[in-house]
Amino acid sequence: MKRSRLALTSAIALSLMGVSPLEASDFKSPNANVEYLGVNGVFTLDTSVPNSLHDPRNPGRIVFERMEQFSFYRDLAGNNPIAQNCTYSYQGALPDPFYYPEYQSSIWDLFELTSEDPACSAFKYVALRAPHGDPIHMHVRYGGADTNFQALLGMSLDEPDALELNPWWSLYCAEGVTACD
Repeated sequence: MKRSRLALTSAIALSLMGVSPLEASDFKSPNANVEYLGVNGVFTLDTSVPNSLHDPRNPGRIVFERMEQFSFYRDLAGNNPIAQNCTYSYQGALPDPFYYPEYQSSIWDLFELTSEDPACSAFKYVALRAPHGDPIHMHVRYGGADTNFQALLGMSLDEPDALELNPWWSLYCAEGVTACD
């Protein structure tokens, strides 16, 4: 019940602010003053969080290069690539429809694929909560051509379902760190 009430409150607040699904101009990343928004380096799944670790949607390792090039790996060590050197353009930031405005830093940074490598097509849209917290961690969602940013952010409103691993909350730590939540 609390989740539904907060989600409704967040949706109403965004509606009252006149935020349409893809208008990111009024929101800034909490990392706006951090070089590359902090989206630079190697991040691996938090092995201490079973829902994140066992969710088949979550790559084991993601390598970000200057928030422009992302590589996704099935394993934590980076030996089994899914898609490498996918290039992206930054599309802005939008608030999480469940946690914002209660948590003002709950903002997703949005990236759209610009490269044409077929291996990258499953990662056409990438939404991430830029690195934050202590220890540093981030959350990532992605989708192919059959989705959009609105759908990725809307996953925050999914009813909790342990069997479906919803809502989708991946958890990535800076490389070499575990238990980062």
